[in-house]
Amino acid sequence: MKKYALLTRALAVFVCLATLVSLLPAMAQADARPISIVLDGRELRGDVAPQIIGGRTMIPLRLIFEALGATVTWDEATQTVTGQQGNITIILVRGSRNATVGGRAVTLDQPAQIITGRTMVPLRFVAESLGATVEWDEAQRTVRVTSATQARTRSPVTSELRMATGGASFPFPLYTRLITEYAAVTSPRVLIEYASVGSGAGIRGLLARTFVFAGSDAPLTTEQHAQARPNEVLHIPVVMGAVAVVYNLPGVGSGLRLTPGALADIYLGRVTRWNDPSIRLLNPTLTLPDLAITLVRRSDSSGTTFIFTNYLSRVSTQWRSDVGEGTTVRWPGTTIGGAGNAGVAAQVSQIPGAVGYVELAHAVRANMSVAHMQNRAGNFVPPSVEATTAAAVIMEDASFMTHPTNSIAHNAYPIVGITWMLVWRDQDNEANARATVDFLRWAIIERNLEPFATELHYAPLPETGINRARRLLQTITFGGQPVWR
Repeated sequence: MKKYALLTRALAVFVCLATLVSLLPAMAQADARPISIVLDGRELRGDVAPQIIGGRTMIPLRLIFEALGATVTWDEATQTVTGQQGNITIILVRGSRNATVGGRAVTLDQPAQIITGRTMVPLRFVAESLGATVEWDEAQRTVRVTSATQARTRSPVTSELRMATGGASFPFPLYTRLITEYAAVTSPRVLIEYASVGSGAGIRGLLARTFVFAGSDAPLTTEQHAQARPNEVLHIPVVMGAVAVVYNLPGVGSGLRLTPGALADIYLGRVTRWNDPSIRLLNPTLTLPDLAITLVRRSDSSGTTFIFTNYLSRVSTQWRSDVGEGTTVRWPGTTIGGAGNAGVAAQVSQIPGAVGYVELAHAVRANMSVAHMQNRAGNFVPPSVEATTAAAVIMEDASFMTHPTNSIAHNAYPIVGITWMLVWRDQDNEANARATVDFLRWAIIERNLEPFATELHYAPLPETGINRARRLLQTITFGGQPVWR
């Protein structure tokens, strides 16, 4: 028996050692500690984190190629990645250490390979091949990439161009910043004028050809699609944002808790005072004033209204049947209108007891009190970039054509919308077509909007949304030929 026990122990030790030895190559290959990639001072983030394998930083192929302004294609039949920027062409074959740069053969330390469902490529090789410099900061676990001048300067047109655009006020703070930044990196300059006139006016301006492209937080109606035929209006997703429920209650700051039912009852006129038992029950630690509720809403045709009423229609049967959703609706009872997000914010700020809805950036800029809304998981969540991103990650509509309101994610803020750029599929002006595609490619596909979006309280699109935007941009034509190059 004793001999049997000794043999059993020896066998167990042998198995453990064998298992450890089998793991050593993998342990040597991959360093699982998190690292950051910073390009020209902004962090690059994809849906798969960068990894160090065999001493080389591997990164999703589209993330690095497109961030450096290169076009990238994937040939499934030959398992080949081809990236091109100007006269530089890079060819990689998945699983092979042989590659070419401008027709010159090179040997890689690490080949392109699939990790967590994404094709990963060696960062330093791709970046330096495109003229960038790469530095590794061991203390910060950060790869710092500085792009070449040719990656930063763009020439989509042959002479200075000015384009009239406009629409949604929801993304206006972000679009203002992007337009300024884009003008600075184009030569000849592309000057985009964006009028914050609301989604409804933006759609009308696009259909009337007053605007080259238009921002909207509401998709076209069936009638509007019919008006556009035989052409087609593309809905290109740009970013996601939260619609904050804002209020003016003396002595009460941010953090008032509201359920979907309570918010619907307020706007349906069922709850008319702030110390109503249904609100006090949700906020036992707050002293709520005996003050009449004044309802504030958008007076113009608004995508923010569409997102807000879309949410109410999803959480309240009565709202859905009596009011519904739209850029404009027949509001129950007595309400006060404000033009644009700024107009609603101003009305709420001036009227004690007022409640309204505005895009989060406007609420933050105006230092307004915001409600914590109960989501489908039962959690009370304040509007934030992180809570908006949580709603974006679990998109029930992969086409990015509907708003992810009332998300099932446990940490999601429930009143979240997508904002789109509306663009004609078949363009009638070559310069406008090239500048439009290049601007949206620079902003969305190459991820130049991401640092500004986060700073201004918008959530960048997840990888699936960026892929959707890329596919749509690649279908835009002028004279029957694709504009995307």
